[in-house]
Amino acid sequence: MFDTATFKVLDIQHFPIITVRNYAIRAGYAMQWAREMDVLVAHGRPFVMLYVEPPDNEAHEDFRQRGQWLKQNKEALARVCTMLITVEPDDDRREEARVRGRGATRAFGIPHRAVGTLAEALDLVSYRAPMFSGNGRLGRRSS
Repeated sequence: MFDTATFKVLDIQHFPIITVRNYAIRAGYAMQWAREMDVLVAHGRPFVMLYVEPPDNEAHEDFRQRGQWLKQNKEALARVCTMLITVEPDDDRREEARVRGRGATRAFGIPHRAVGTLAEALDLVSYRAPMFSGNGRLGRRSS
C-alpha cells in the first residue's frame, strides 16, 4: 500500500489513522510533509489525522508552506481526510486547539475535535467516522 520508509513526518503504521510525529516538526520539515500528504491524497482512501500533544514551535516558513499546500489541495484533501483530532491533556492548551480547529474547519471543510486522551480520540474515530472500525482498520461501509 505505502512505502512506510518514505514517511518521516506522518506515522502511517495504523492507516487509516495517521499520527503526526512531533519529533519531525523541525525547521524545514514542510516539504517532506507536503510529499507525504501528496501520497495520501493520491491514494484516495479516507483517513483521520491525529495530533498528539502537538508542539507549538513550528517555524514561520514551514507554516507558510503548509498553508500554501493546504490551499492548493483543499478539495482533494477534504475528500480523503475525514477528521482532524488534537489530543491535548492540558485544559488550556486543549481549548486553544479547539479555537484553532474551528478556523481550520471553516477554511478547509474538515471537522476538527480536541480531546484530552488518546482513548477519547480513538472512541471519536469509531463513533464519528463510520468507515473506520475501532481497531484502526478500514471497515466496510454499508450501502
